Amino acid sequence: MEKFIKELTELGLQQGLHTPEQAAIVLCKFAETFPFENLDVLNQIEAEITPEFLQEKLLQSSRGGLCYEINSLLYLILKQLKFNVSIGIGTVNKEGNWATDRTHAMVLLTMNDKKYIADGGYGNRLALYPLELDGSIVTSPAGSFRLRTVKTEKGSIALEMQNQRGDWDVHYAFDWNPEPWQELNRIKQDIHHHANSGFNKKPLIASVFRNGTQSINEERLSRKWSDGREEEMVFQTKDDFFKTIRSFYTASLTNEAEKVLKKLYHDEWNTKN
Repeated sequence: MEKFIKELTELGLQQGLHTPEQAAIVLCKFAETFPFENLDVLNQIEAEITPEFLQEKLLQSSRGGLCYEINSLLYLILKQLKFNVSIGIGTVNKEGNWATDRTHAMVLLTMNDKKYIADGGYGNRLALYPLELDGSIVTSPAGSFRLRTVKTEKGSIALEMQNQRGDWDVHYAFDWNPEPWQELNRIKQDIHHHANSGFNKKPLIASVFRNGTQSINEERLSRKWSDGREEEMVFQTKDDFFKTIRSFYTASLTNEAEKVLKKLYHDEWNTKN
């Protein structure tokens, strides 16, 4: 982690200064370094979530991961930088429907007696800045975000995003309860094995950049820019999917994607490659 922290200082991080702006440097670095991806789920990698595992996978092997990996590393980095942090757990809401209960991990952050969340593991929907509870709206290339005290069946705090109509949608809800580290492994098991998990069936890779967002699944590459431009490329073959991953991401991530294709498509992929 020392190398990563050194890179943060080169970007302007001042150790010992605990402000939203300083935490945002970490969040932006996480977004550009660690893509949101579920390849370990599909490859049935069941290793326990430990600090050593996270350093090997994300920092040394240049991979990404899901919320319970990216945000647990975010927690460790912020903790080493002496931020007041703990692990929080919520439930995702997608188009009015609650996903598998308590399977989204984020970082609870307290600065100057104010409550914030820091989230680097929510697909390509990242604020890139700490969200203050009942504070200001934050806008990033992914959209506009706010953190509100609201009453939901899954908690009293909600992350909301503004939709195209200008209304605010609940994206996940939680209570402000610091959670033990072992809950990360419980989340991992649910994501890997629960029948209703949205991440154990098909590959997904998503990123947020300084000027836009990107997502890749088996069917297409979708890109959106901050200026409103959009691009979609529909894949004609699984090889198109694989080559697109290879063009954007690291060799280690590409190798895991190839394993997924072999596992899901067996002889079809082996014959063509």
